[in-house]
Amino acid sequence: MREVVTISFTSKSVNTRLARAVIRSFLTHRNVIEEEIWDTELGTNEALTNIIRHTYKNDETKYITMTLIWYEHERRLEILLRDFGEQIDPAVITPKLPSPEREGGFGLYIISRIFKDINLTNLQNGNLLKLTKVFTHLAGDMY
Repeated sequence: MREVVTISFTSKSVNTRLARAVIRSFLTHRNVIEEEIWDTELGTNEALTNIIRHTYKNDETKYITMTLIWYEHERRLEILLRDFGEQIDPAVITPKLPSPEREGGFGLYIISRIFKDINLTNLQNGNLLKLTKVFTHLAGDMY
């Protein structure tokens, strides 16, 4: 069985809270454990922040569409983040290891540690970032 939720919001940084709340509610109702919900929120927040800062250059009038697709049998979540900005070279999303000499720039590393697959596709008008995570524990499991 597959379930889908889609929301669209302006690229104001405060709206990342809305996205996290939707993710939290969506995963809580699927008995995902708190730690994995928090990780998913964190990784998605980093991806949205990158869209707002780098693709939209902090222009708060742009839109982002977030779609959550849940595959119950595999306990797999796909998060689709659609922007309508300039096309981004997919090679740019290669994560770099954190370094004490560098300030910031850890977002891609965090995203790569949280999600199983990361795929950026250029579209005619913008980009589509697909983040995939498989959940291994249910709330109430002993592990």
